[in-house]
Amino acid sequence: MGLAPFFDRARQSVAQVLRDVDPDAFERRLAETVVTLAFDLQAASTAEGLASLDMAARLIARLYPRVRVRVLDGDDVLADELIALMRNINPNLEIVTEIGAELQVAVVAGGTKLDSDATIYMGSDRWIARVSTIAPVRSGGGPNPFGAGAAACIAIANVFRAVFASWMAKPGLDVDVTFSLLNFEMGELAANVDIRAGLDFGLVQLAGVGAIGNAFVWAMSRLRGVKGEIDLIDHETVDLTNLQRYLLTAITDVDASKVTLAALALKDSGIEARSFAMTWAGYVEQTGHYRFDRVAVALDTVRDRIQVQSSLPRRVYNAWTQAGDLGISRHEFDGNEACLACLYLPTGKRRNEDEIVAEELGLRTQEQVLRVRALLHLGTPVGEQFVREIAANLGTNAQALLPFVDLPLRAFRQKAICGNAILRAADGAGPELEVPMAFQSALAGVMLAAEIVASTPNVRAAPPSTRSVVDLTRALPGRITFPTLKRAPGLVRCICQDPDYVSVYRAKYGAKAV
Repeated sequence: MGLAPFFDRARQSVAQVLRDVDPDAFERRLAETVVTLAFDLQAASTAEGLASLDMAARLIARLYPRVRVRVLDGDDVLADELIALMRNINPNLEIVTEIGAELQVAVVAGGTKLDSDATIYMGSDRWIARVSTIAPVRSGGGPNPFGAGAAACIAIANVFRAVFASWMAKPGLDVDVTFSLLNFEMGELAANVDIRAGLDFGLVQLAGVGAIGNAFVWAMSRLRGVKGEIDLIDHETVDLTNLQRYLLTAITDVDASKVTLAALALKDSGIEARSFAMTWAGYVEQTGHYRFDRVAVALDTVRDRIQVQSSLPRRVYNAWTQAGDLGISRHEFDGNEACLACLYLPTGKRRNEDEIVAEELGLRTQEQVLRVRALLHLGTPVGEQFVREIAANLGTNAQALLPFVDLPLRAFRQKAICGNAILRAADGAGPELEVPMAFQSALAGVMLAAEIVASTPNVRAAPPSTRSVVDLTRALPGRITFPTLKRAPGLVRCICQDPDYVSVYRAKYGAKAV
C-alpha cells in the first residue's frame, strides 16, 4: 500500500476528526479503498474544471494511498499530468488500473455520470461552488478559480465522510450544494458576477504561509486578468510533516523557504509577490510606517493573531481551522462588530509559554519549568541530554528525536514533538496546536483569497457579516455567515474598546474606517 512518507502526520490529523479510531483499522480501511478522480472533455477544456481537478489531485494524494485516474472522454494527457502531480506529493502512491472488490469512491468533474459505491460530482460557475451526489454539475470556463477550488475541497470532504462513515457522528453526504464565495451565501441567495478585466486589489499582506496560506496562494496564482501586490510573510521553512496539508509543496520541497515557494507559485500570474522570511513583528519593524490597509491572516495561534490586530491594520481578514469547523472573519477596529482580538479574548487565566511547553514535554517540577524558560529565552539548542530526558518522559524512542538536538526549543517542539506525537497546548483557551485535514485548511485558504478579491471596492454589492463558518465533517447547512458584535466592556476588555488604541487607530486612518 502506497502510504506517504508523511503518513504519521496524516494519521495524527485523522485522529482529531474521527471518533475512537483504531490505527490498524484506519490503515485497513485505506488499504481496501480506491479513490477515483474522473473527468470528461467538458471539465478538461475549461479553466475552472482544470482548477477543480488540480485541487482535488493535491488533496487526494495527501491521504489516500490507492488512486485511480479515469478519463471519461478525451485523451490521456491530463490524466498523466494529474498522476505526475500526485506522485510528486507522494512518491509511494499506488495507481490502480483494475477494478477489484475494494470500496470505490469517485470524484467526477464534467458533465458525465459515473457509477461507483459513492460518487461525488464537483463543478463551478465563477464565484459559485457546486457539489452534488445526484447528478453532474459541470464546470465554468471563466478565469475565476474560487468556486472551482472550493468545490474540490467540499467534494474531497465528502470522499472522507464516505470512506470513514462508521467513525463519524454525522457522515451524511451533501446532496446538492450551491455556495457563493462572493457573498458567502448558500442556495438561492448565492451571488455571482464576472471579475472585471484589469481589477487591481491593491497591496495585501499575507501573514502566515502555512497550510491556509498555501491554499490562499494557490487560488491567487490561478486568477487571470487581475492585478495586485502581496507581501508574503513567514519566517519558517517546509518540513516533511507539512506536506500532509501544504497544497503547494512536493516531496522535493522539504527545507525550502515557505515564502520563496509561494512567490514562485505566483510568478506567472499578474500579481506581484514580495517575500519576507520573518515574523509579522519583524515585518512591521522593517516597514517603519505601520499603516496596513488590508491584512490577510493565516496564522496558527491566538497569540499571533492578536499581535497582528494590535498593530492596527485598517482591515483584517482572518482564516482559521479548529476542531469542528473552519472559516474566515472580517474585521475593522472602530465600529460595532468584533475586531480580530475580540474573537480570541481569554475566558480564564492563561498560563505562561514555559508552563505550557513544560507540561507537553512531561516536565513537572519548578526546576524543570525554569530550565524550559531559560531555553525559550536564550534560543540555544536543546542538546542531546535534554532530548533523551524528553524521550523518557514521553515514552518514545530517543532515536526519533535525536536528529533535532541542534534546534532551539520552540523549533524542537514544533518539528520533533508536534510533528510526531499527538500533543496539544492546553493554556486555558483550548488547543492552539491542531492538525487539520488537508481539505479543511485548503477551503479556509480559498475562502480567504476570495474574500480579499471580493472586498475590493465595486466588486460585490455589500460586505457579508463578521464570520463565515463551515464544518466539513458533515453536510453543509443553508446558512454559514453570521454577525459577531463586540462584547460589552467588563472584567476582560478588548483593545478595540481601549481609548488609547482607538485614538491611535483614528489618527492613522481618520475618524472612522469606511
